[in-house]
Amino acid sequence: MSICRRSAALILIRDDFNVLMLKRNTDISFGGSFAFPGGVLEETDYKIAQTDQQLIQQNHLKYYCHQTHSWYDSSLIAAIRETIEETNIQLDYKQLYSQIKPFIRIITPQMMKKRYDTQFFILNLNNYDTLDINKNESISYEWNTPIGFLEKFINNQISLFPPIFLQLLLLKQLGSYNNILTYIDSGDQFKHTYPHIFQFTNKGILNYPDPNYDIQKLLESEQTDYLKNEFKIKYNQIERSDFRLELEGNLKRLTGHIGIFKNSPLALLNGNIVKDGQFIQNKPKL
Repeated sequence: MSICRRSAALILIRDDFNVLMLKRNTDISFGGSFAFPGGVLEETDYKIAQTDQQLIQQNHLKYYCHQTHSWYDSSLIAAIRETIEETNIQLDYKQLYSQIKPFIRIITPQMMKKRYDTQFFILNLNNYDTLDINKNESISYEWNTPIGFLEKFINNQISLFPPIFLQLLLLKQLGSYNNILTYIDSGDQFKHTYPHIFQFTNKGILNYPDPNYDIQKLLESEQTDYLKNEFKIKYNQIERSDFRLELEGNLKRLTGHIGIFKNSPLALLNGNIVKDGQFIQNKPKL
């Protein structure tokens, strides 16, 4: 078990619903896999966030949940900075504060050697079909639809880590950027910064706070102090989840089911999402 590192990532999505994915250099974390631009928070992110605090909070205060305020602003800055560094797209921080939205926060399971507490953001961005990416961090890049990347993954043409796979499923369900905006700013707006921490079991994957997730065991084993304090809150506003995702036979058979989980992006995946390697197209209830 290890301590979590704060990190952030930015999903760039065009009007035609293509998203940008980078194939990571084999010499860095998540090497060889496809991922959204992002990385760990740095000291400069905290400094810029402090300087621009008022501007950021004018647009993002409504998304803060419990202890979020201490790191959310810096995560937003990190997501923008990492995107600039990795794609060479010149973005203006101050102009983006009103455009970028939080999407989901995912925490690496405790049994992993490297753990990250990652806040994912999303931004509508066009006119960047051709990019001069940073080859020190990524081998190549691709614009494609969420279902396009998912089908490549199922056919073993690309590698995706679970958080990326899950978010592509969510994006596929939403279907358009307008639907994404509608969903983000409807209902419980804290849902995008609640901690989603996953635990592997012989039944598949559980998501905190699943009723089968032993909160006491989680608290006893968690080594990251701020997470331990956050988990004690238990997020009682959240409808308890029943999240399962099962992989069989090296992805040749993949089935998934997500039960009732109202105050979370996972609610978009209610019911069967994959059957016999084929993605089921369900329309989300926005």
